[in-house]
Amino acid sequence: MGRDVRFGFRMLSRNKAFTFIAVMILTLGIGPNVAIFSIVYATFFAPMPYPDPDELVALWTLVKGERAPMPVDEYLLLKAQNKSFSYLGFGSWSVEPRITGSDHIPEEISGMAMTPGQYTRGLGLRMALGRDFLPSEGTPGNDHEVIITHKLWQERYRADPAIIGKTIMVNDQPHNIVGVVAAGMGDRIPMQFIVPAAFRPEGHNTGQWGGAMGRLKPGVNLAQAQAELSVLDGAYVTSHSREVPKSGWSIKAEPLHNTYLDKKLATNLWMLLAAVGFVLLIACSNLANLLLARGSSRQQEIAVRGAMGASRRTIFAQLILESLILSVTGGIFGIALGWAMMKVAIVLLPADFGLQSEALVEFNIPVLCFALASTLFAGVLSGCVPAWSSAKLNLSEMLKKGAHSIKGRGRPRTQAILVVAEFALALTLLSGAGMTLHSFWNLAHIDVGARTDHILTSYLRQSRNALENPDQVSAELHATLTKISSLPSVLDVAFASTLPLQGHDNFAFKIAGKPTNNNDKPIADLEVVTPSYFDTFGVQLIRGRLLNDSDTLHAPNSVVVSQGFVHRYLQGADPLDQRLLFTLTPPGQKEKTETAWQIVGVFRGVINGDHLTEAPAPEMFVPLWQLPSWHVQLAVRTSSDPALVTRSVRAAVAETMPGATLVDIQNLQQLLDQELSADRFGSILFGGFATLALLLAGLGIYGVMSFVVAQRTNEIGIRMALGAKRSSVIRLILGDGMKLALGGVAIGIGGVFVLGRVMHSVLYGVRTVDAVSFIVVATVLLAVAFLASYLPARRSAKVDPMLILRSE
Repeated sequence: MGRDVRFGFRMLSRNKAFTFIAVMILTLGIGPNVAIFSIVYATFFAPMPYPDPDELVALWTLVKGERAPMPVDEYLLLKAQNKSFSYLGFGSWSVEPRITGSDHIPEEISGMAMTPGQYTRGLGLRMALGRDFLPSEGTPGNDHEVIITHKLWQERYRADPAIIGKTIMVNDQPHNIVGVVAAGMGDRIPMQFIVPAAFRPEGHNTGQWGGAMGRLKPGVNLAQAQAELSVLDGAYVTSHSREVPKSGWSIKAEPLHNTYLDKKLATNLWMLLAAVGFVLLIACSNLANLLLARGSSRQQEIAVRGAMGASRRTIFAQLILESLILSVTGGIFGIALGWAMMKVAIVLLPADFGLQSEALVEFNIPVLCFALASTLFAGVLSGCVPAWSSAKLNLSEMLKKGAHSIKGRGRPRTQAILVVAEFALALTLLSGAGMTLHSFWNLAHIDVGARTDHILTSYLRQSRNALENPDQVSAELHATLTKISSLPSVLDVAFASTLPLQGHDNFAFKIAGKPTNNNDKPIADLEVVTPSYFDTFGVQLIRGRLLNDSDTLHAPNSVVVSQGFVHRYLQGADPLDQRLLFTLTPPGQKEKTETAWQIVGVFRGVINGDHLTEAPAPEMFVPLWQLPSWHVQLAVRTSSDPALVTRSVRAAVAETMPGATLVDIQNLQQLLDQELSADRFGSILFGGFATLALLLAGLGIYGVMSFVVAQRTNEIGIRMALGAKRSSVIRLILGDGMKLALGGVAIGIGGVFVLGRVMHSVLYGVRTVDAVSFIVVATVLLAVAFLASYLPARRSAKVDPMLILRSE
């Protein structure tokens, strides 16, 4: 074995150009596989970085099959009566804690309200300093403690060892620091500190929602926990029939691992792994072609080795060993390339990927094992056909023919088959990339029903107590709108409960005069907006009128509905003659009552969902002046960069609304870009790998045609000596090359169809077989094949027939 290895290295070192090209091909094939597998492994196969991660479970409330926040009272019931969980925790989405500075302005540091024990008992994280919350600290009035992450401790508090016991301001209230989470996983989640989630007894937490997670007791599996939760959930629905529907409400337990991972991103990762697999197969085909061509020049050597006693098995093993040496060398460089490509891919991943998957993408033992397996696979796959082809030669005939043995016909046929396979794989991969790019183009040009450019958005946090005086709230909001509108470069200003592309709520209502089943009321997105909302976002009026400043607290209740609302619920009726019945808590009151709202206009729908591909939900917009909200968002449209007015807007709010603060200030266009991040990630990488496949396929056909021309040099010289024109020789070679390309395209059509069906669920506005993408891709592929065939053909046409005849 040692002698064979040394001999293999000597043979490869003699032909440095061949070795360099072969190693580069393998590097380009193995590198992308290592990069994408490192992400796939970290996302789907690596255990979460918590103790006993298989015990961690996420609990979701489902409303008609769709995820929804869990009411606090349901969590309290499950916590008190379940027997499946050693710990059941809750994170409140109704409380948004922020660290506030001496100027009473909240800093851009995210926090969350969690039940005691969530970090230590639930996730199993360690504390670097201090302790976790005590059970008693989860009660109203005894919830002024805070735990910070190790990262925040180092960056903001300079790793102060005496930080425990010190006071910081959270939402302008003093909180004592009781703990610092150990470095590690706690630093990767966006919440940099937590405060205790304090709940009142069951039945007194109206309007509070959030998410629950738990740790299963030893010996309890997910199915057993689900069965118990279903029983408890049924009891909750029965006891809270006024708040929740009797049908369509359920609870689901699922593993915490990847429970937040976007399905489209997950599918894109698997598709990318398949794509780089295609690239590796193309690279192997290319290497096999190179080895076949090189084997032709070694036929005399192989014949001599056989004549001296080497068996076919020995020759086969020697050639396979040389192929493995090449693949190992290519694998080493491929790992280096894969590491670099992994770093680039991580940058292209959506910004919230770490939160979605809790994956730590890194080079580890499983990734290196995959790299080794890919290397061996490439070496064996690319070396088998050339080695077998050389080992089965008729040795006596080879010795008799000598140098002219290169004229055999078996090898060109095998090479042609490999090139056809390369082109079929490349066509499939390029078509997938074309469909992905087409889908991304469609997504990037979706009409959301509202303008998104030059708009600054922010949450306006007010005190809940402010609603005790709705007239004062309206006056302060009016003053704030006037103040911000007067700022330089500000065009429009609006308040709304939710802005476009930032989610929506399902609100039950009735249509006056129509019978309605209380357990199955129609639902739509209810938004509370100022009349300036429509000018700020350019929402189009279809019928009637939009909301205006005359729709005040003391005027008749007015509502405008979307065109989709009319199509779903008011077909055959004049919408302007209809009234909607809402069960709300009127301003200044504590009890819910049913109130009537007159439809005064119909507008073109706005996409308020979390995803661009969601159709606009049926929408109802009511005036903020008639239904003041303690939790609204601010939108400011400017004539220049919205970031330039941030400081001025903050100052205006501080002046006109004492005690109110702005948080999460960002550009609406940035939110749109974030929505496109998963599709952008797939499009860029698909396009890059498809380009690589195109390059390898072009090199493959160029190599085969160059080899064929070398074999047929004597034939071409004789043809030209007998009167053949150079143009006819070029057409002959081009015809052979294009036949291979067309054969690959014909076979690849099946792969394109299958890939289109697989990718259909993650594409937008693209058919299973996208004719535009296929035509463009096939044209580009054939153009590359034409160029790769033309260069050897032109070189062959320059052969001097007299030199060929003399050599014969």
